[in-house]
Amino acid sequence: MVRRWDLTSLPPSTEKEQPRAPGPDAPRVPSERRIPQVLFTSSECRVVVVDLRAEEEMGEHHVRERALVQVLSGRVLVEAGGEAAECGAGTLLTFDPHEPHAVRALDETRLLLVLAPWPAPGHYVAGDDEHAQQLPANAAVEPVPGSVPTGRPS
Repeated sequence: MVRRWDLTSLPPSTEKEQPRAPGPDAPRVPSERRIPQVLFTSSECRVVVVDLRAEEEMGEHHVRERALVQVLSGRVLVEAGGEAAECGAGTLLTFDPHEPHAVRALDETRLLLVLAPWPAPGHYVAGDDEHAQQLPANAAVEPVPGSVPTGRPS
């Protein structure tokens, strides 16, 4: 079964229903008002869309998983390993597990984030892993309904 999302037509992130609990490896968006949109979650990976307003930051943080970040629109300044790079739409970045990095939006920006595997060992404290696949009601984005034409004759 093919599941698909049109990343160019997703509505902006919704407001959070409740603030996220602090944690040492959790990405931070200062407004704490917008919630990332989870497109897909499995034991192999989690795929998330993150919208940032101009000048919003995800201060220095790390995740336990390997992180792949694609800039879908806008521009960001990424700092990691003592280096900084301005990245525009079409840029793909990778971060090793536990690699500290920071992201600041220079413009309105939309990022696609892939975390793999999901969740990495140790992501949740003992007894919490049963909640690994649960999401707030307004965090999940359903795929576009319908099939994808193959262009092949029937």
